[in-house]
Amino acid sequence: MLVAPLAVMTALREPDDPRLSVGAAPPATLVPGDIRDATGRMIAGAVWTGLVTYDPRTGSPVPAAAESITSGGDRTVWTVRLRPGGRFHDGTPVTARSFTDAWTAVVREGWHGARTISEVARIKGASDKSSVEGLKVSDDRTFEVTLDRPLNGFPALLGDPAFLPMPESVLRSRDWSSYGRRPIGNGPYRISAHGPRETVLERPNARTIVVKAIPKPADQYAAVEVNRLDVATAVPAERHETMDSEFRNRHLTLPGRTMTHLAFPSWEKRFTPAVRQALSLAIDRTAITEGSLGDQATPANSLVPPGVLPGRREGQCRLCIYDPRAATAALTDAGGLNGTLNIWHEPSDAAWVETIAEQLRKNLTIDVQPRPLPTADLRKALDEREVDGPFVVHSIAPYPAPVAALRPLLEAGTGYQDDYVSDLIDQAESATTPENGVTPARLAESTLLRDMTAMPLWSPHDHFVWSERLHPITATPFTGLSLSRLALKN
Repeated sequence: MLVAPLAVMTALREPDDPRLSVGAAPPATLVPGDIRDATGRMIAGAVWTGLVTYDPRTGSPVPAAAESITSGGDRTVWTVRLRPGGRFHDGTPVTARSFTDAWTAVVREGWHGARTISEVARIKGASDKSSVEGLKVSDDRTFEVTLDRPLNGFPALLGDPAFLPMPESVLRSRDWSSYGRRPIGNGPYRISAHGPRETVLERPNARTIVVKAIPKPADQYAAVEVNRLDVATAVPAERHETMDSEFRNRHLTLPGRTMTHLAFPSWEKRFTPAVRQALSLAIDRTAITEGSLGDQATPANSLVPPGVLPGRREGQCRLCIYDPRAATAALTDAGGLNGTLNIWHEPSDAAWVETIAEQLRKNLTIDVQPRPLPTADLRKALDEREVDGPFVVHSIAPYPAPVAALRPLLEAGTGYQDDYVSDLIDQAESATTPENGVTPARLAESTLLRDMTAMPLWSPHDHFVWSERLHPITATPFTGLSLSRLALKN
């Protein structure tokens, strides 16, 4: 059994500590509109109540701070009505301006959530750094949001931390650094202490929750094994095979909402659909997810990540099935591939890119060379069309709908243009309901998989294990672990 370092173990709770403890990597920030990692989203889900949350069984949005979110039928103008009586932890009321002014601040400050507001939601005027034209307050409980184009998934998008409210005092002072050290939310838990080693969350008539900064999955896992920690939010690769026997019904694999692809530049004409299909068949995705990725990802069988529900279909990517003989035949039928195949990627992806390169060299007898570049340099090379081979794309579905996973592929820098696919994705976003948008999204997915302009590889997932004293945990791909639902067994 692995034993965590003494310094880590002694920082955790004593066996009789009545508090609930969770191990996680430290959050980059707790300023809601700037939250960018899993720990930040997890804490935000307990400290703030957003307009919507997500049903852990279906993934569908459920009203939270919002009493209603409605559109007159065009899915472009949305009216948000708040529940009465909402208050921040400092006692001040949660009003319509708590949301609209917070969203404006996110855009003005250029925080992580700014892209979600301006490029995903496309709120009218969100590119303006001083005001957002598409936000209009009607009264203390009602505001109107105007988008640049129809989006039936707008209510589902509002569960993202980019859309959380902030109190008037903070919005007026703009003292973001102080606010980040002791955020004031409107959710079930308030932060009583926040530092580099732990964040303490308190709630009346409930047990205190301590989120411990434990970056290494092995330390988290070992601490739960010896009852020094209640929940580990990560499992080390070397314990994946023994996780079931060691924790039995006390572990959870949470499907993800992100996907890793190899995308192809449209200006390189040698990468015909037939060549791209052959390359996909020559890649053993399972060998990589179980090898260099350490069982932390699920091999792709669709363009839509497994955590994106409802509307996702399993097994849509038949060309994602490893078949080296079929790959060789397909490449021969396509006329072969002349010259070196460069795979462009960020340095952090080097290990698995080299594995793919080795597989393609072996299975297709072609020259393959990884081409690592820092993120900014890779983007510049794409903009200037200097990229001459497939490049790595990590896409994310911003809300739970199939079309939310497909839209980013049209904006991945490939230069891919297909009026049929673009029209289908527009139809999926502007349909009268998200359910009515599923069929055009599926048709678009089928065409994208046939063209293989972005080859799906795998979808990262999360692992959790918990102590014997806890009830089973609840988690969703869009919020992570639900801290407010942690409970001791009777």
